[in-house]
Amino acid sequence: MAYLALYREWRPRRFQEMVGQEHVTITLRNALKQDKIAHAYLFSGPRGTGKTTAAKILAKALNCEARDGVEPCGACSSCLSIDQSSAMEVFEIDAASNRGIDEIRDLREKVKLSAGEGKYKVYIIDEVHMLTTEAFNALLKTLEEPPARVIFILATTEAHKVPLTILSRVQRFEFRRIAEENIVRRLAEVCQRLGREAEPGALQVIAQKSEGGLRDALSILDQCLLQDGILSIEQIYAVLGLAGEEFSSRLAASLILGDYGRVLSHLAEGIEQGRDPRVILRELLDYLRQMLLYLSAGQMPLLPGKVQEVFIQQSKEIGLGRLLSWISVLLQGEGQLKFSSNPRLAAEMLLVKTIYDGQEQGEKVRAEGTETRTGRVPARVKDDKFDKPDKPDKPIQPLSGTHGKTEASGRTVQGKPVTLAEIEGRWPEVLEQVRQQKKSTHAFLLEGRPGSIEGEVLTLVFREGFSFHRDKVNQPENRQTIEKVLLDLFGVPLKLQSVLESELARAEKNPQESAEEILIKKAEALFGKELVEVRKD
Repeated sequence: MAYLALYREWRPRRFQEMVGQEHVTITLRNALKQDKIAHAYLFSGPRGTGKTTAAKILAKALNCEARDGVEPCGACSSCLSIDQSSAMEVFEIDAASNRGIDEIRDLREKVKLSAGEGKYKVYIIDEVHMLTTEAFNALLKTLEEPPARVIFILATTEAHKVPLTILSRVQRFEFRRIAEENIVRRLAEVCQRLGREAEPGALQVIAQKSEGGLRDALSILDQCLLQDGILSIEQIYAVLGLAGEEFSSRLAASLILGDYGRVLSHLAEGIEQGRDPRVILRELLDYLRQMLLYLSAGQMPLLPGKVQEVFIQQSKEIGLGRLLSWISVLLQGEGQLKFSSNPRLAAEMLLVKTIYDGQEQGEKVRAEGTETRTGRVPARVKDDKFDKPDKPDKPIQPLSGTHGKTEASGRTVQGKPVTLAEIEGRWPEVLEQVRQQKKSTHAFLLEGRPGSIEGEVLTLVFREGFSFHRDKVNQPENRQTIEKVLLDLFGVPLKLQSVLESELARAEKNPQESAEEILIKKAEALFGKELVEVRKD
């Protein structure tokens, strides 16, 4: 005898065997008991929740020759023929492949033929939302006034796509996702019947991955049972090509540390094991979702013992604020990841962005809880030639009336001059404060470094090839943001100008010519002297 898949072998044949859809079965059984059968039904809900199964059971109950109350006997010729999909009174139509008006016209002609004596003709139209507009219009009249003893059962996973004119002519039943504990119970029953053992938690994993669909759960179990020995969690993850909670836990640990290299290394490890980067991120999102439920509602997920201990510790360490930031970034990126031509690169970028935004969220929370306005920025590759310009420190005269004090905010209000060395020493603070004020300005400023001080003018130096960043920093709105931060930190009003390394080198060769004069000459060369007007602020 040919092998029969588990989901077919274990398909319910009576209303009482259906799992998790009591609100549907009770109503249908009462309709049979009271002999109040509607001419058209719509069964809608997620895949694998029993819509087609319920339709077949109803068809059997209507035509059963020896009905047991409201339940079909399952043994008469009518019940057996319906179970074997060979009944002359029950027609199953796949609307996905028979969606045109010609197929519906043909159906209308068949409907006119009366059923056998005492029999109901039942038309089960699966995925009915796939019908064309013309096909729906052709079906409408038949649904409204069908011949006697003809029942239509429409099934769909997307009821919102069914026209309102159809919905108003049917009795609608909404099938729910089946609870995990009900799925686990049925899977355990199947394993017991087959004489197979499963580790604690293994069936729970299958139930979680089936997303409320018992048919999907049975299909997964069917595939996993091809493995030898006791069914383990590791086997399930291997069969499904999933990374698992333990992998997601390690990935989350790297995110907590803010270690870009480590998180990318973990991602690469999963990809080398044959896992799709999109699946890895989807599982990470599910892991973080369970953290969200734990932190906000106290719901403890069912995880392997060692993973659960780590999960609790990680949840407390991350905190709700940073967790929300991570989930937000990953959710936005997941949609783009589906259509990416390079999913690995997209996943890498998304994980790096998750760390970056999470650090920003953490710093913001810390800043709100303290008066200290300091922070850290990620380390950059050091360039001695660029980061340590060979320029003597030139003092800036402080504002009159300042005294030798240092405020709690970190602002220097000293009687002595502020040197270039002091600005270089606190440059990370400048960058962090600018980032908090305006992220785009911070991005442009990252490529510049303090080069020299002349009077009240601080000159920033940009490497060759970064003229775009220099020009952006020179724009009034960006320059004013940076000048305000400098004033807050050093207590002196500094005017900012930005030049390239080559322009600074030219000024050093000709000390009489300032950087400002170099910029003026460059503007005159580009636009002509007659169009350039120099104004002193």
